[in-house]
Amino acid sequence: MVDVENADIMATLLRLKEEFEAHSGVKLRLTFSGATEAHLIAHEIARAGVSVIITQSKPFPDTWEQRRM
Repeated sequence: MVDVENADIMATLLRLKEEFEAHSGVKLRLTFSGATEAHLIAHEIARAGVSVIITQSKPFPDTWEQRRM
């Protein structure tokens, strides 16, 4: 599982997965977590058989009281 938001980084990881599988003959199981921009390369992600867990960005609280918003 890779925590990634950016479509460019996801595309790079898809290419890396393809190269790894071509050279090793082993299927690499990959999941993108976060994946805010996954919709931009949805067809490529599906073609590669990569799972996606879409999560919403969460703000980091400044104070202890804000942690329970």
